[in-house]
Amino acid sequence: MTIKWNWGTKILLVYVGFVVFMLSMVYLCTIQHFDLVSTDYYAQELRYQEVIDGEQNLQALGKSVTISSAADAVTVTLPVSSFNGAGEVKFYRPDNAKFDVTLPLEGNGTVSVPRSKLAAGRYEVKTSWMDNGKPYYQQQAITVAP
Repeated sequence: MTIKWNWGTKILLVYVGFVVFMLSMVYLCTIQHFDLVSTDYYAQELRYQEVIDGEQNLQALGKSVTISSAADAVTVTLPVSSFNGAGEVKFYRPDNAKFDVTLPLEGNGTVSVPRSKLAAGRYEVKTSWMDNGKPYYQQQAITVAP
């Protein structure tokens, strides 16, 4: 049995090819992995004025957060020797949320993160703390080498 290659057969082949292509694209789209910047982005957006105030307070202080990298650890140091309040340092990895690391700030204003906790790549270091009721915030990009 031979197939007659008339215009009807060719249209059917184009249609079947299109359906197979669309089904494969739907499959590829469903297995695609993506991370949101934050799961509670709406609540964070409502509190964004605190970030703006924190950046302005840090500028008024005239100093900035220092991030130093050694062979065994990455150290984040606040521009103040001690503070009365709470704070945190977040190593945010834009391309993969499972590599994010969040650590609380201690009273001496220094946090060391072992290199074993940080995968190689680009991080946004988001440092925020409260000192005597005033918020402070700084965001800085770093690259952790392998």
